[in-house]
This record gives sequence, structure tokens and C-alpha cells, in this order.
Amino acid sequence: MFSPPTGDGPLFAGSAGTVARFLTAVLAAKPGEATEAVELDASPQMRARPMGQLLDGLREQGADIQCLGAEGYLPIAIGPHSSLRGGEVAFSRPASSQIVSAMLLAASLSEKPTRVILREGTPAQPYVDMTIRVLEHFGGRVRWEGGEVISIEPRTLMARDYVVEPDASSASYFLALAAIHGGEVTIRDLGSQSLQGDAGFYRVLEKMGAEVEQTETITRVRSRGRLRGIEIDMGEMPDMTLTLAVTALFAEGSTAIRGVEVLRHHETDRLAAATCELRKLGATVEERADGLLIDPPSAGLKAGVSIDTYDDHRMAMAFSTIGDVAIRNPGCVAKTFPDYFAELERLGMVAAASE
Repeated sequence: MFSPPTGDGPLFAGSAGTVARFLTAVLAAKPGEATEAVELDASPQMRARPMGQLLDGLREQGADIQCLGAEGYLPIAIGPHSSLRGGEVAFSRPASSQIVSAMLLAASLSEKPTRVILREGTPAQPYVDMTIRVLEHFGGRVRWEGGEVISIEPRTLMARDYVVEPDASSASYFLALAAIHGGEVTIRDLGSQSLQGDAGFYRVLEKMGAEVEQTETITRVRSRGRLRGIEIDMGEMPDMTLTLAVTALFAEGSTAIRGVEVLRHHETDRLAAATCELRKLGATVEERADGLLIDPPSAGLKAGVSIDTYDDHRMAMAFSTIGDVAIRNPGCVAKTFPDYFAELERLGMVAAASE
């Protein structure tokens, strides 16, 4: 969770990658009336996540940023006269779509127009598209030029009313519950008009054999019995990988997930963490550079397994959908969904207790 500074202390981003990267970009572009450097720090978990591509891109544009520890990582100090001149900034494959979105926010505050060049594309492009649409809503002028360049004109953004959609990532766990355990789940106010790439997760469950429906205003999943393994590129919705990996435990046949190398740079290395915990449950798992190959145990899942979460909210929420497990450090879900286990209890599942 983000915390404002107290006294003369630094801004503290906690373990929130979005906050850390977006705030870095905005402070580098327009530090306001600051007469001294602004420091930004984070939790040990966030300190280990890569910031170097964003810092280098901002510096190329004229930002005054100093790393106070290891180069390319938090904590950092941003000089009081930092600003961005515009022009071109190029990235090879970014470590996160947050780096691209952060540059778009900063470029809207630059002195001159900016072209962000993505030589090898970006992971999770729907998040970048969502950033563009939100900026346009508030008066920004941002557009794709082909598939590799985003053009941004500096604009004064205007205050406007904005309705925030339900979180499609959090909704995925409840959709998966219906597919895994039977019944029906409907998520209201999350439909085909959503800006979120993760709102398309219902199609993954459909491919696995669930009955699905999505209108402009709802997303619904119903069980049709046994699920089947699939082969799929999850590069457009990498945060849904853990939900899919757990769902694969209940499917017939193998599930191959690819295109999600970005998950190695999240709260934990999610591919390595998922491999370890899936194997505890009896699954056969091949950890690949950009994904996982999962074969569910032929004799059924091991019961009562204790799942380590690595202080990662998505590990806790995804693995809890199994049912008969103990989730260690369940409090890590407070980052995005503090009442998650209370909701599972309300639905008739046994809430996990910390160990």
C-alpha cells in the first residue's frame, strides 16, 4: 500500500509496482514546487523488482534521477528541477507494461511531443491500451502509430468524473471456482465494454470446457462438468496465469502456458513459485523460460497441503480456489482484496488460517 511521507521522510510505495513506477515517472516530469530532491522508497519486495528500463528512459528525456542503492532499483532520489524535454525514447522488450504506461503518463507532462518506440512490443498490451484510453478521457492526446510506436503530445489534463470498473483480475478467482467446483458465478458491471485485458479470462475457461456468457454488463461462468487441458499464450493477460495454472489441476490432460516470462519479475518469480506449489499437490510440472507445462496428478490432488504464498497476493488467491489446502500468510491478499477470504467463507468454503 502507498503511504504519503511523514515529516521529511521519503514517499513509500510499499509493494505496489504500479504506484512505484507511475509515481517515479510523474515526479520526474513535473516535481511541482519542490525545492529539494524527492525520495521514493518501497518494501524489500519492491526494491528487488526492476526499474532500470524506466529510469534510463526518463534520464534520456532529461530527468534528474539518482539511485540511492543498487543501480536500476529503488530507492531513488528525483532532483527538484527534473523535467522531460520530449523526443524519442526506445525500449527493447520492457520488463513490465507498467514501464510503458509510466512513460505515457510522464510524456503527457513533457515540454515537447514524445514518441515511445517499442522495438519488440510490450507484455500485457491491454494494460497499455487502457492507459491510453484513460489519458484520452482526461484530455490527453495519445495514439498508436502502427504496432511499435506510441505518439504523445503534452497536454494539460482536465478533471472529470470517472467510473472505475470492478477488478477483472480479482473476479477471475470466482469465475474459476464455478469452473472447478460446479455451479454458476456472475460478475456484474464487468462485461464486453471493459478496458481490462483480464476481463477476457472467461474465454480461457470456455476453451477448457466451461459454459460462459458475456454481455456489455455481466460476465458469467457455469460448470459443464470435467474440464480439459489447453495450450495457450497468456501474454495479453499474464496476471491470470496463476488462476489458470490452478484450474489446470482439475482438467483432463496437459495444460501448456506460454508467453508469460514477465511473471519472473513480479512480487515473486511466479513461474518458479507456482511450479513448487503445484508439485506439492502432486502435479507434474515442467517450468519453462516463458511458461509452464502442467499435468494434473492421475491419483487426485494431495489433501491438506500447506501452500507457501511468497508474500504474493495472487499466489494466495489462486491456490485458495483448490479448497482443501492451508494458505500460509493469507494476509498478503490485503494488497488488492482485503476481504477475499471473508468472501470465500461467505460462499461456503473454509477460510484459510495463517500458520
